[in-house]
Amino acid sequence: MSTVTTASVPRVRKTLRRPTEVLLHGRKGDTRLSILKFTNEGFSLSAVKDMLALSALYMEHDLVQRITGKSIRTVQRLAKETGSVRLNPQQSAVAFQYAQVLEHATEVFGNQQLAEDWLKKPCKYLDGNVPLELVDNPLGFQVVEDYLTRIEHGVYQ
Repeated sequence: MSTVTTASVPRVRKTLRRPTEVLLHGRKGDTRLSILKFTNEGFSLSAVKDMLALSALYMEHDLVQRITGKSIRTVQRLAKETGSVRLNPQQSAVAFQYAQVLEHATEVFGNQQLAEDWLKKPCKYLDGNVPLELVDNPLGFQVVEDYLTRIEHGVYQ
């Protein structure tokens, strides 16, 4: 029987990054006006894909399609053909909304797994809508954010 010491087992360190930090690439996005500036410039497709890769739920639901309005294969082809693809301001704003909702839900529910579980299930207080399906619409995004804030403050109805 052999024993394995901890020194012989390589450790994988997972860096915990916030979804909005991935999109912003370390740029300061501490005000709505600065975020507006960055979304108007357009996020790179690779940054959006990296942000989506932080969430099993986001990968499972192929949100790159919802954000870009293009099929997965078209997005893959564009990324290969043109190198660095930038999203337009509308697509970038939607990507930021998904990043922000995931962060806010993670803060409210205490961990990302609980946040993802909540995001994918119909919610009675959102008229039976699935929160994840509301995020790509600016008004739907605001409804989800408002409800998360209410949960945060203990006001469920």
